[in-house]
Amino acid sequence: MATLCNPTLSIDLFTNSEPNVTVTVDVRLTSFETFLIENEIGFQLRVKLVRDDVGFNAGDNDLFVFPTQNITSAGTYTFQSTESLSTLNKDSGLFNSSDEIFANFSLTSTEQIFPLNVSISSPTIEVRAVSFPKYLEKARVLAIKN
Repeated sequence: MATLCNPTLSIDLFTNSEPNVTVTVDVRLTSFETFLIENEIGFQLRVKLVRDDVGFNAGDNDLFVFPTQNITSAGTYTFQSTESLSTLNKDSGLFNSSDEIFANFSLTSTEQIFPLNVSISSPTIEVRAVSFPKYLEKARVLAIKN
């Protein structure tokens, strides 16, 4: 059966004015699944960024979904998106101003004749809003790997 391994989530806070989010995962296929792909049985990889919220309003919430990629072979697949600061840090208030987020990867078959649904999640990153001096014009998000 196909496997997903080595999931990563990284957030580049300083290259652009908004954070760049990059996620990667290794897709491993059996020889049978490679045969299916060669014979036009499709596989798709979906990724969503998820808020792992704890506390009073606990529950996982999808922050955003990356565009789906078709799997053409085994290998490392990368997704990248530039998101607003507010997308990465939904919590606010006196007692909780940070979010814990992770990427959830899901590999599925496009054909019912060969059902497949494999998933894995990246390690969690804590995202916290921090303020810098006024001359920097806006708050930044600090990502802390747990």
